[in-house]
Amino acid sequence: MKDAIRTIRSPFCLIVLCASVFVLLFAPASLSAAELPKSAKLVPPETIVMVNIDNFSQLRTQFEKTPLYKLYKDPAMKPFVDDVKAKWQEMKQKSENEMLRIIADANVWPKGRAAIALVLDERAKDANEPPVVLITQWGENIDKVKDAVNKIVEKAVEKGARREAEDYRGVNTIRITQGPSKGLSYCFIDDCLIGSMSPDVLKFVIAQVKGAGSPTLGDDGDYNATLGAIAPAAEGQINFYVNIKQIIKAALAEDTEGKAKTLINNLGLANVTSFGGSVDVGRGPGGETSGKAFLKIDGDKKGVCKMLEVESVALRMPQFVSASSSSVSVFNLNIKKAYAELGVILNNFSPQMAAMLYMPLLPPGPQGEPPLQLKADVVDHLGSQIVLVQSIKKPSSGAAASAEPQTLVAIAIDNRNALEKSLSTLHDKLIAPGNPDAKRQLLGHTIYSVDVSGFLPFLGAGQRTPMQALPGPDGGVPKAPSAAFTVTDTHLILGGESAVEQAIRALGGGQAESIDSAKWFAKAKSSIPSVVGLAGLQDNAASGEFFWSTVRQMKKKGEGGKPGGEIGMSVNSDTLVPQMILSQAGFDVFDFGLLPEFEAARKYFGVSSSYGISRPDGFFFEFKYLNPD
Repeated sequence: MKDAIRTIRSPFCLIVLCASVFVLLFAPASLSAAELPKSAKLVPPETIVMVNIDNFSQLRTQFEKTPLYKLYKDPAMKPFVDDVKAKWQEMKQKSENEMLRIIADANVWPKGRAAIALVLDERAKDANEPPVVLITQWGENIDKVKDAVNKIVEKAVEKGARREAEDYRGVNTIRITQGPSKGLSYCFIDDCLIGSMSPDVLKFVIAQVKGAGSPTLGDDGDYNATLGAIAPAAEGQINFYVNIKQIIKAALAEDTEGKAKTLINNLGLANVTSFGGSVDVGRGPGGETSGKAFLKIDGDKKGVCKMLEVESVALRMPQFVSASSSSVSVFNLNIKKAYAELGVILNNFSPQMAAMLYMPLLPPGPQGEPPLQLKADVVDHLGSQIVLVQSIKKPSSGAAASAEPQTLVAIAIDNRNALEKSLSTLHDKLIAPGNPDAKRQLLGHTIYSVDVSGFLPFLGAGQRTPMQALPGPDGGVPKAPSAAFTVTDTHLILGGESAVEQAIRALGGGQAESIDSAKWFAKAKSSIPSVVGLAGLQDNAASGEFFWSTVRQMKKKGEGGKPGGEIGMSVNSDTLVPQMILSQAGFDVFDFGLLPEFEAARKYFGVSSSYGISRPDGFFFEFKYLNPD
């Protein structure tokens, strides 16, 4: 299986896969395409992954209703968009990849079906290329597509590739091979282009199009149950399916030493059958986007799935979560049960590994104090809720510093006195020994400071290796983040020291309003069920503004004589993640300095919500992107 599941090296496949964003933005208007059986009825039951769009033209029409497309068309974005288009044309002309230029010059995209599937059966074991199959419908543009494909094939033949034609069920199939094992087979049926790196898979699809009655993925019970748990398919919808049971079956078939079987059984994954979902782009009111997903499990949950089983309860936010928060995530997880199941999983691998969960964190004290145990003295006092809160700390007016994201983690507790006694002892003897200044009182709560540089030696003062001495965004030595925790009547709160202090003040009747009063939170919360196992709610305007200003600042720093793509090691750096993703990935085609001020784009950023619940047959998830008011 490891030889079959690998990076897809066929340029033809890569271009189809990677062009989706440009397709949605630049594709021409749609026309109808010929009827085809459902994609799942065209591929073998051994298909392990499939992504399908029944009506690509409808998808684009829906995409044009979304805030993202409206942002792209906004006149304020014209300098940025025009610059990207110009650089794309320049890159295309300079590219040495002739096939890329041919495809781009054709300027045509699917009209009806667009599907990609990965098949993993006995014949794929020795394959040098993964047996991917592409099924696309082109409508009246099929002649342009045929011309482009013919040009690509001629170029390949000129460079030494071998072309072979074969008639199969009245369809002319072409096989292009380069070397002893690398090849691509394709054919045209009416307005459809079908291609695969496996001639056997291509023939299977052709046979199904011609009316063969072989078993297919569409006949599989788990496939139908998984997608049936989501919603009926709709025009322009993106559907995806992962055949987990087939992946497991293939892994076990190659498992000569029993290692894969042991791993799967120990993790409790043997009865996890499939994962599927759908995305409706722009189908909601005002062009709202939504999606659903379902992880199907046959029988009782075991191992990892049992450990992560969430409990559905009413969504309530702790009092200390303020209205200034921009994102909240809630996980209703019984920590004691999860910890016990983790012990079972580790014990399946090794009793010694499981025993580590019950080893003392601190030895017995000199006055006969009992050892401090992780489970008995910490975990057993925790409750069934984990809350992750994020906010954007904006600089004071006129300050030169950029906004900074702040994260707060809160874990529900059952016994404040017992937990605080344990954590206070742990802090005194292990986290900050001999440092009485690492604790301070505030409004009836103790703030325990944590020197993060002790855990991350490349931060803070002290000796540094060359790697550890990398400069921060201002050119100086990176500053260690200030972390802390405190214990309240209801939660253990961890985060930056200023964020923990703010939470305590909110509990003490400070002026900060609760997040329940935030308009964005009320809108996002109203879009999900009142009882959920987990939930994520976000103010996209706040997060969007932070990212927007960050990428614009990257350009400004580059203009100041310092490379805009330089990466600092500061944990609090506002440019670290975007630079890693964009600059280091070589996205020179984007000149973010041409972006307008965020106020010109704010009207396109709304709120988003997601939730998940545990069901007897698996886990169900749903997300929504809600348009701004």
